[in-house]
Amino acid sequence: MELKELFTGFAYNGVSCLFYSVDKDGGIWVLLGKRRNAHLFSSPYHWSIPEGTIKDGESALDAAMRIAYEETGILDDRNKAELFWSAVEGGISEAIYCLKLSTKVPPKQTKSYTDLSWFRLGDRIDDIDPLASDQLRKFESYLKTMKKAV
Repeated sequence: MELKELFTGFAYNGVSCLFYSVDKDGGIWVLLGKRRNAHLFSSPYHWSIPEGTIKDGESALDAAMRIAYEETGILDDRNKAELFWSAVEGGISEAIYCLKLSTKVPPKQTKSYTDLSWFRLGDRIDDIDPLASDQLRKFESYLKTMKKAV
């Protein structure tokens, strides 16, 4: 059974924003949160990327920045955010943005997560949500594509 058949009649417009930073040695760090509760496609108590849904009249970018701020307390610079992956399948759409920060900004604890931490991209992360793991692989592919384009 295909995903679109499984979710026939179901509508979901999801967005995410992955904050990342590059250290002086070229290491890429990503900010993940450990969810308190299950989220539509994410498991509780697993590391994930800030994600949520688009409200009526909101653009995907505006929704991603709103959600990222609500879940991390980090202010956005939407002019620098880049869409690195999107898909539409049946009534489900997902858009994932990334936003490079100049440093690993300390996040603020919010009600969405039990913990927020920076992880070096490519390192093994215990208890990562399978969806977040897939999203990080997509982000790594995006970065490789961007390096080739420069």
